[in-house]
Amino acid sequence: MRHKLILWDIDGTLLYSGGVAGEAMRAAMTRVYGRPSDNERRAYAGKTDQQIILETFPDRPAVELLSQLDVFTATYLDILSEWAEAFRTRGRVLEGVVDVLRRLRAEGVVQSLLTGNLAPVARLKLDLMGLAEFFDFDSGAYGSDSPRRIDLAPIAAARAAQRYRRAFANADIVVIGDTPNDIACARAAGARAVAVATGPFSIEELRTHAPDAVLPSLADTGTAMAAILAG
Repeated sequence: MRHKLILWDIDGTLLYSGGVAGEAMRAAMTRVYGRPSDNERRAYAGKTDQQIILETFPDRPAVELLSQLDVFTATYLDILSEWAEAFRTRGRVLEGVVDVLRRLRAEGVVQSLLTGNLAPVARLKLDLMGLAEFFDFDSGAYGSDSPRRIDLAPIAAARAAQRYRRAFANADIVVIGDTPNDIACARAAGARAVAVATGPFSIEELRTHAPDAVLPSLADTGTAMAAILAG
C-alpha cells in the first residue's frame, strides 16, 4: 500500500460534459441570481463555482451572492439531474482515465477530488459517468469549501488525515488537473503537480507553470502511473 493522496480535478481531466454542465450552471445562475449583465460565456476552466458566480455578477456584493449559495447548489443539482440523459449522451470519460483509476486503486492509494465543482455536483457528474466507485469523496475539497481554488489542497489533506489517521504532506499529495490553477494550488500546498493537456491548455502552456510532470493525456497508463507515483 502506498502512502499517497491523489487529488483529481474533474472537468477536462477525468471527463467532458459536452457543454451540458456549463449550460446547467448558467441556467441555475439565471434562476437564482437573474440573467448576467451580458451574454458572453465566462471562462470556467480551473475556477471554483463560487468564483464563477462572483465574477459573473461583479456589481453585486459577495456576501449577498454567497448567502444564496445553498439555493444555487440545489437548483444547479436539480437542473443537471433533469438533464442527466443529455450529460451521458454528449459527455464522455477521457481516454485512459478508467485504466489509471483502476491501477491506482490496486496500489492502495487514497483517491479523492480537488475540484472547483460544488460537492454534490461533483458527485453527480462522476455518478453519471460511472466513475464514482473510485473516489473517497469525504477526503476531497470542493468549490463549496472556498471561492479560492488555492485554498483547497490543505482542506483535502486535513480531511484525509482525519479519516485515515495519518498525515499527508508535500510529495504524499498529488494534484492532477488540466489548468494552471490546478498547478498553482498544488504548489501552494507543497504538493506534487501533474498536468494533463486534455483541457483548454496545451502542453507548452502548462509547462510554463512548472508542474512536476506534464502528460498529453492519460492514454499511456504506464507513463501516467510513473508520473503520478513518482517521489
